[in-house]
Amino acid sequence: MRVFVIRHAEPEPFQGPDPRLTPLGRQQAERLARALQGQRLDPIVCSTMRRAVETATPLSEAMGAPLVREPGLVEADLGELWAFGAAEQAEWTRVCDRWRAGDFAARPRGGESLAEVIGRVGPVVRRVVAEGCERGLAIIGHAVVNGVILPLLCPELRPRLGDYLGHSFTGIWELEGEGRDFRVLRRNDSTHLSPGGGANRSGAVGHGGGGE
Repeated sequence: MRVFVIRHAEPEPFQGPDPRLTPLGRQQAERLARALQGQRLDPIVCSTMRRAVETATPLSEAMGAPLVREPGLVEADLGELWAFGAAEQAEWTRVCDRWRAGDFAARPRGGESLAEVIGRVGPVVRRVVAEGCERGLAIIGHAVVNGVILPLLCPELRPRLGDYLGHSFTGIWELEGEGRDFRVLRRNDSTHLSPGGGANRSGAVGHGGGGE
C-alpha cells in the first residue's frame, strides 16, 4: 500500500487560527496536484482546516478521487500563540524543545499538549489505513500533526516522535507498507515547487518552524 503524507500549502499569516491559502499557496496546491497526477490515489484525506482543504481540493479534482475531511487531523491547538509575534515564537520554541526531549505533556499557553495530539490523531490514522483503498492514499495535514502521523506509521521514524521532522509547504512524504510497518520512499520532497522540478527526488529533512 502506498501512502503520501503531505503538508498543506502556504497560508495567509496572522489571519487567525484557520487561515486560507495565499495566492502563492494556491499555486503550490496546483503544482502538487500536477506532480502527483501519475499516482493512483483514492481517497484524499485532509484536515477540516481551510488551508488543508484548499490544498487537497485540486488534488482530489485531478485524481477524480473523493475528498474525506477528518476533524481529528486538525493542527495542534496553539492556544494563545497563534499570532506568532517574537514572544510567542520564543514560547513555541520552548514547547517544541520540551517535546523533543520527550516531555509530551508540555503545552503552549491555553493549547494542546503533544500527548493530546497523539491521542486524537492516532486512532484516525489507524482507521484510515486499516480501511485500505483500491489505489493509494494521500493525507493532507499540518506540521505537528504530520510529525505524529509519520512516526506512527514508520518504525524508522519512531525515535523522532516529538521532533516533527520539518515539512515544507506541500512537502511530500511517500511511504510504502501495511498497518504500522511502512518504510519511507521519499522525504519532504518539494521539488515540484521549483521551475521544471519533478516529483521523484528526495527533499532534505530538517526541523520545522511553527505549527501550521
